[in-house]
Amino acid sequence: MNRIELLRLDYLFSVILPCLLAIYVNYLNIIDYLNIIFGWGFLGITGNLLNDIKDKDRDIPFRDKELATIALVSFGLGIMLLLKSLLLNLIILCLALSSIILVVLYCIKLKPYPITNKIVLVTSHVIFPYLIIKIASNYAPWQFPSLDKIFRLLNLDERFFWGEIALLTAFFVFTFSSQVTHEAIDQEAIQNYSLGTTQIVVQIASILTIILIGLTILLLADIYLIPLAFAPAGPIYVFRRPKVPSPGIKDVGIVIGNLLMVYFLVLILQG
Repeated sequence: MNRIELLRLDYLFSVILPCLLAIYVNYLNIIDYLNIIFGWGFLGITGNLLNDIKDKDRDIPFRDKELATIALVSFGLGIMLLLKSLLLNLIILCLALSSIILVVLYCIKLKPYPITNKIVLVTSHVIFPYLIIKIASNYAPWQFPSLDKIFRLLNLDERFFWGEIALLTAFFVFTFSSQVTHEAIDQEAIQNYSLGTTQIVVQIASILTIILIGLTILLLADIYLIPLAFAPAGPIYVFRRPKVPSPGIKDVGIVIGNLLMVYFLVLILQG
């Protein structure tokens, strides 16, 4: 394993893609949010390293103290990049702290619990990054906004709001099912349940994701979101029978996640 592989950079799409989706859907300028994107990237690296310290599921030529040092530096860099946003908005600060706490709890305590661990991981990696970009785009002051401001922030009186809700829900459900697939391959916590149960969970989640993405496309009137509906087709095929997926399926999922990240980056840069 080389030094770059240690960081698991190919896993960072899980925190960067939600940020890009928030920027794309809300027609934001990506330059204004590079600090948040890269801040989450550094925090993602920190989480990966903490996971390595706890699980030791990879053959890593580094001692725990060395991994902890790298994790601490990465954490510090991430916080410094996020500092401006944290100081501008109390809600962003609360979301960021909640995400950090959830990831730490996942690494040291919650990983053996098959349902709870995925809810925690998906919330901290998907929902919170998206919401932080969304809230940061409004530059609310250092206080909790009034109910009226929250309504305006969420576009509650517009179809756009429900489109975002459908998108976030779809992303949450699909990421949840992806984590189930991941654990089925690694034979981790999800093995507390039968392969038949795992198959049902993944199939239902994948079909629900396709329906929600379709609803999102209709509500937001954006055909460029169609590729998001392709990803769930993989788990549907893989779990057409109740069996342990081959290890290569996990790599395919990581590659597809990175391809989607590049896809939305191009759409954003193209304007």
